[in-house]
Amino acid sequence: MKIKFWGVRGSIPTPISSSEIQRKIRSVLKQSINQNISNPKEVDKFLKGLNKSDYGTVGGNTACIEVQVDGKIFIFDMGSGMRNLGQDLYRNNQYKDRAFYIFLTHTHWDHISGFPFFYPAFFPENQLILHSTIPDFKKRLELQQDPKFFPVSMKNMHCEKKFVKLDYSSTISYEDIEVSNLRLHHPGGSFSYRLDYEEQSFVYATDSEFRNLSDTFIVNFKNFCRNADVLVIDAQYTFEEAIQKEDWGHSSAMDGINIAVEAGVDRIFLFHHDPNRNDQELEKIHRKAINYHKMNFPNSNLEIFLAREGAKLNI
Repeated sequence: MKIKFWGVRGSIPTPISSSEIQRKIRSVLKQSINQNISNPKEVDKFLKGLNKSDYGTVGGNTACIEVQVDGKIFIFDMGSGMRNLGQDLYRNNQYKDRAFYIFLTHTHWDHISGFPFFYPAFFPENQLILHSTIPDFKKRLELQQDPKFFPVSMKNMHCEKKFVKLDYSSTISYEDIEVSNLRLHHPGGSFSYRLDYEEQSFVYATDSEFRNLSDTFIVNFKNFCRNADVLVIDAQYTFEEAIQKEDWGHSSAMDGINIAVEAGVDRIFLFHHDPNRNDQELEKIHRKAINYHKMNFPNSNLEIFLAREGAKLNI
């Protein structure tokens, strides 16, 4: 199972600003003082040793994750990151004569805005199999591409499109691959997904609150995540913000860690980053999350990662 992050932001795409680029340059230049970087090899060595918030960026595209398993391509959410996914499939000649299995958590703009720009959707030999628990999600996607809002209608995306309405808490199978869903707590509704293949498991649970909810909800979600290899979870807020913004539909890294440890998850990826935070602030949240885990769960082997655009992993 190969996983790649194409969009990790929440709410709205957030291109990196000039001030943030300038901050990175200043930081790198300060660190270069008294360093031997007189030749290309030493330059590369120096750059590789830099903090990720200085040498690179977490990314500004909204939610989209690709999972390749058993020769099939599964896509979770269609945020602005979906555009780059489509271009990558084109560059690597994976964009024609195939099916794409797409699962939507919900239809807020930051989770569907990349769909009209998905390159493989314009080839008639391709098939898009779109899944959602929302009864009218086809109509919602068509509305996004109404001429009043977008110049290219869905009818002009010439691939074959199949819309699959999922029942709540159901499982759908494609040969040996199973995808299950579970309702989350978010304004307008949202759903998590779990993909299981052989002994491998991936859970995608963005846009949800996990604080001050019923015991039944939390127990059901922990069971849904039980022993997952990877859990991608909403961590848009700090711990303090999550307390202040009750019923806003997002959570904190600390809540995610509590759940992941109790559910026996191997790796957790903090996801759906607040558009107001720069890379340095996100790195700080990541460090706090790691420290929180060490202090509260000293015997836990949970690995904690910051979801980054372009990050890849194999399980």
